Amino acid sequence: HSVCWLYTVSYFNSLSTRTSSLSTMATGGESQQEPQNPMGALFPIFMLTMLSLVLVPITLWRICNCDAQDKKKTKKLQGVSDKHSEWGKLAARQAEKLRPTMGGRLRNFCTAGNLSLVSGWMTFFLLCWAISHLSNEIAPFDPHTILGVDTGASQKEIKKAYRDMSLKYHPDKNPDPEAHKYFAEFITKAYQALTDEKSMENMAKYGNPDGPQSMQVGIALPAFMFEKGQWGPAVLAATVGIGILLPLGLAVCYLVRSAKYTGNHILQQTVHAFNYVMKPAMTMQRMMEVLCLAGEYCMMPIPHQQSAAILELMQLIRSEQDVKNDKKFLQRHPAAVKAHMLLIAQTLREGNNVPQPLQQDFNDILKAVPKLSDELMKAAIRQRPPNGYGWFRPAVGVLELCQSIIQAVPLSGRKPSEKGGGDAGVPSLLQLPHVDNDVIKMLIRKKCRGLADLLALSKADRAKVLESAEYTSGAVSDMEGFLDMVPVIRAAADFAIEEEDEDSEIMEGDIVTCNARVRLNRYGCVQKGKGAGAGPGVAPFFPFPKEEKWYALLGDPTQNALFTAQEVLLQEAEYVPGLLEETSVRTAANVSSSKPSASKKDAEKKPADESDDENAALLNTDAAEDDSQQIKLTFRAPPHGIYNLQLVLMSDYWIGCDKRVQLKLKVVKGAKMTKAEKEEEVVSDVESDYSGGEDAEALEGEEDDYDTDDYGTEESDDE
Repeated sequence: HSVCWLYTVSYFNSLSTRTSSLSTMATGGESQQEPQNPMGALFPIFMLTMLSLVLVPITLWRICNCDAQDKKKTKKLQGVSDKHSEWGKLAARQAEKLRPTMGGRLRNFCTAGNLSLVSGWMTFFLLCWAISHLSNEIAPFDPHTILGVDTGASQKEIKKAYRDMSLKYHPDKNPDPEAHKYFAEFITKAYQALTDEKSMENMAKYGNPDGPQSMQVGIALPAFMFEKGQWGPAVLAATVGIGILLPLGLAVCYLVRSAKYTGNHILQQTVHAFNYVMKPAMTMQRMMEVLCLAGEYCMMPIPHQQSAAILELMQLIRSEQDVKNDKKFLQRHPAAVKAHMLLIAQTLREGNNVPQPLQQDFNDILKAVPKLSDELMKAAIRQRPPNGYGWFRPAVGVLELCQSIIQAVPLSGRKPSEKGGGDAGVPSLLQLPHVDNDVIKMLIRKKCRGLADLLALSKADRAKVLESAEYTSGAVSDMEGFLDMVPVIRAAADFAIEEEDEDSEIMEGDIVTCNARVRLNRYGCVQKGKGAGAGPGVAPFFPFPKEEKWYALLGDPTQNALFTAQEVLLQEAEYVPGLLEETSVRTAANVSSSKPSASKKDAEKKPADESDDENAALLNTDAAEDDSQQIKLTFRAPPHGIYNLQLVLMSDYWIGCDKRVQLKLKVVKGAKMTKAEKEEEVVSDVESDYSGGEDAEALEGEEDDYDTDDYGTEESDDE
């Protein structure tokens, strides 16, 4: 698009250089106008080109971004059946906000960025209209039009027209200096172009009676800016301001901001604080203290009007944190203490009861949680000496903290997962619709102690259990709709190294690749036995949109060593019924590395869908028949020994929906030779075999014996 406009500018520039000046007289020559500057007439085209360079990419980016946001919004919960509980009220309010209305669409459109974009496009079309009327100003030199004769006029008609024009504009007849200038530059030249043979030849060949013209270089600015008067200083000031001061100011602002923020728009102060305070034994309870040290939170002001509100907030969270009697809690930055108390209020589901003076800070703190938790995760998985591994326990703690904030689950009710994978007990039930402490007690009586127990029931049995917990029919419908969105993950993995020999052992320092195959389905599709696209769940206690994010963690929980970790984009696969039953028969023999090495006690706790046969079947299914995702995690082999590793697929959104795969890694002592070292050793062996002396004589004797008739042929059986 920009190239097209630049070509247009070049075309008009070349067109203007083919003429000695502009013909600004009206048709027939009855009125006289001041000749216009060709470069000044090109100013609208120049502005249109510069404007298009900005408008087109920004518009395309906004359209693509708007489509992505609309797709995310359409995946949310469409409606709530029971609005009596706190969960139902918040979910209904969230669904009402996401419901498309004309007023909402108008408010979303009337932003500063969109209005600026619309103004830019209005200016764009106005310039297009102005350019379409430039044909009268930027016209080629046409002698017939200047003299007012037809194209096929005879010499007699041309002389008569020239005589009539002379009576009007000849200096002897018209004393006006402009008339004299027009007569000399236009009328006389037009007459020569139609009567003189050389001028006619130049006109036909070059488009100008004077012959080829030199290229003109100018500035596409309005002509009035170069007139004598007060415009000279203004042009100089505009040139210096736009050409020098503006780019210099933008560069300074960029450098100052880049020194203060990271590429993810996180304060450098926050990154330094997270990496400095992070310790290897931290769990999710301590992670909230680290999160509150973020610069975005510590820079929040604490006006005098919030003093009473903060005291009220202390009483609100007293069941979770006794702030008044905890001296260590208060021995921190006041803004960090305020952020910590507001986060505790979120986990206690007291967001609606937060005092009004603190509501804005409460929303700002929750809005920053996703990006700050991502930075906190980077600090936990950062490679550290001496082995270059991260910390397993803090990485799991960060994800568990994010789960508690998103789903509004108290940290005191969750047990830190020392072995990774999160818990699937009572906290996993708190994320379900219309669930409170009374409902949990009733569910426990029915032997539903966690989300897994509830999903193991059939739909009819689950409805009976929920009705016994005083669920209405609408609440049961909400529960089934929510459970349809719960992710069900199957995964398997094995290890490989970059060696030609597939059976080669893993040695110290080798680059090991963990090849994992993962399938993500939604519980609703699993129950139906087909389909995909149930979409992610809803967290009504978190007031901002939050998409589920998955991490793959590979490490040794017993040694708190995180070998490798990365964020993975798990896409929902089409559910294929009977896939495991079909593929389990074709399990290959060489899958010992992918089989989980769990103890007997762990094997009893493991559900049927996490069995070793399933992992082996999923791992050895042909990729053409299975649309599971391929995930590759690379790390450097640890010192020699046998390691019981754990591959954890964990979300920062769901509680109790993580997937764990037990892996055994055997590393032998020693180091492999590189390819160059192997080639050098082979060459040295060959040279020693063919060295001079007795070995050479013996070799020659063998060759002589080979040529005799004792063998009966010139070639031996070995040859």
